[in-house]
Amino acid sequence: MKKFIFIFLTAVECIILQAQTLTGKVVRIADGDTFTLLVEKKHHRIRLYGIDAPETKGGQPYSQKAKDYLASMIAGKTVQVEVKDTDRYGRYLGVVNTGGIKDVNLEMIRSGMVWHYDYFDNTPAYKMAQQQAKKAKKGLWADPSPINPYDWRKSH
Repeated sequence: MKKFIFIFLTAVECIILQAQTLTGKVVRIADGDTFTLLVEKKHHRIRLYGIDAPETKGGQPYSQKAKDYLASMIAGKTVQVEVKDTDRYGRYLGVVNTGGIKDVNLEMIRSGMVWHYDYFDNTPAYKMAQQQAKKAKKGLWADPSPINPYDWRKSH
């Protein structure tokens, strides 16, 4: 019975999260795909849904550029986060809207600063944006042999 209740509550939480939008001020940029959002005196860790940025730990190439680019769009601003899920670290996974930029996640892919995280996401616009960034050799795609952060983490 306890297991059933746990599964039920987890399912309810997922449904609630999927319909949730957080609005707050960006107070810290951790890296190219993670930041801290202040909402009513409470800090929330946000991971941008559908993207994977170069790793700052271990100094993966383009990690600082990705972090700086994300900061240029959202640092210190009030943003809306459409929560899609939570990850295994308890961070909210969401799509970010600044008012001026409807989908910051998409912009990060378009700029060539991050990979589309297609291991867990199949958003067509994200897939297309990555193909276009690669073709145009934008950002990290200018590197002759960019390493996917997923592969970087496994090897480091």
